[in-house]
Amino acid sequence: MDQMNRREFAGVSLAALGAATLVGRTDAEEETTAKLPTVRWGEHEIARVLVGHNPIKGGSHFSSELNSDMREWFANREHGLELLRRCEQCGINAAQMGGKDIENLLRAHYAEGGSLKWIATFYSKPGTNEATEELARILKMDPKPIGAQQFGNVSDAFMRMGKPDRLKENLKMLRDAGLLVGLCSHNHQTIDYAEEHNWDVDFYQCCFYTSAFSLDPAKRGKETFEEQSRRAMVKTIQQVSKPCIAFKVLAANRHCHTAAGVERAIRFAFANIKPTDVVLLGMWQKYKDQVAENVGCARGSFA
Repeated sequence: MDQMNRREFAGVSLAALGAATLVGRTDAEEETTAKLPTVRWGEHEIARVLVGHNPIKGGSHFSSELNSDMREWFANREHGLELLRRCEQCGINAAQMGGKDIENLLRAHYAEGGSLKWIATFYSKPGTNEATEELARILKMDPKPIGAQQFGNVSDAFMRMGKPDRLKENLKMLRDAGLLVGLCSHNHQTIDYAEEHNWDVDFYQCCFYTSAFSLDPAKRGKETFEEQSRRAMVKTIQQVSKPCIAFKVLAANRHCHTAAGVERAIRFAFANIKPTDVVLLGMWQKYKDQVAENVGCARGSFA
């Protein structure tokens, strides 16, 4: 497994991390025009690579230093817009992200002529005023999202409490709103439960690694990225009847200290998900053209 743990990374600067992965990269100045393979979800055709929001929000799941670097970079709104523009240039036609700041970024993207489709993250706990208010807010977006996924942290919290069926309250709200409905989790057991009980969802959003959100009390809160977690989620993705969004396929930067590591991780993802599935990648452009590199790796997976 091409992986760098936090202790090994401690002495490496962020600039060095960016420079190391420049080896074998796609030239940022070369326009990428070939289309990515797509899948059809409901009425919507979406590319098999989606862009996510963790770097934009400064959530690396790697280190506080990297979090700060990301936050400082995206404090300049233009850097966020440049990222979304580059995604469209490289064939990514959809984003999976959420929150008020992201909604403002998307509004600015649409105002300048951008056309990314949007799958929203739905953060609120079921049965709350916040859930009603959040749904009303995202439905006011123009264009509104094509779908929404129940936030994985909430899904896993209710699973830990032994109350997974409570999540269906939010899923029904999303269904009644006319959106594609998704259930997100960092744990394969949550997805397995929903599949076994035939929940009314259109897709699952599946984390390759439990990270800090394990259902195991001994691992809860610890940023762990174990191969057995990835293998368990891959097995679930392959077996479920619904399309899936696979995320954290790069193990939150742990596969990213070489270009070869990035390529192996992305190719592993596409080799181990279904033809109906897509991969979600967080990207930022401070040190290199991650969008072009990731899209290039994805296209290579289908060659």
